[in-house]
Amino acid sequence: MTAQDKILYVANKLGLTSLKDMQASTGAVYDCDSENSGQIFTSAARHVNPAVTNLNTNQFEVNEALLVETIGFYINDVEESTGTVRNFQKTYGSNAVIVFDLIIGNKRTMVQTPVFGAGGPYTFANNAEDGPNGQVIPRHQVYLEGAGILIPPQIQWSVEYRIFNVVTGAVIPFEAEANLGCYLFGTRVLLNFNTSI
Repeated sequence: MTAQDKILYVANKLGLTSLKDMQASTGAVYDCDSENSGQIFTSAARHVNPAVTNLNTNQFEVNEALLVETIGFYINDVEESTGTVRNFQKTYGSNAVIVFDLIIGNKRTMVQTPVFGAGGPYTFANNAEDGPNGQVIPRHQVYLEGAGILIPPQIQWSVEYRIFNVVTGAVIPFEAEANLGCYLFGTRVLLNFNTSI
């Protein structure tokens, strides 16, 4: 089943017959837990800095949707104006693992999902400050591919997370000088103003 088939299947179940007329492309949404609350996307409306989020709410408009194919986590400085990105393993250690839930509406669609390790595809902004000999470090340090979950229109979503030591099982406290952020990558359906207005 293709990404488009999944999107249209859910749209039809929701009664959104005009979604097939919308245009789709690769898209991403991102937000940062600036309060170290263990929740991402819930406070996107309070963030105005593009270094922190590209959203003004954690739900899509009518005829907008996102089929999440990759989930990426990153760390940036508490000082939001800099947008400086840190290395996840340097900040939390090589034994750190993020365990997260993806919540769409009132359902936990991904429950206690672990993501390990650093690195990944060099997709978004890169930061050469942490790299030895000018090596480029990817912005999203920890990622999960192949999620295949659709966030439909007008439904709120969020990510709840904890960071554990994979060896001892202990919860690692949040770093006071850094915030954890999350990207949701995938196929995004956008409003097509030719057919929506």
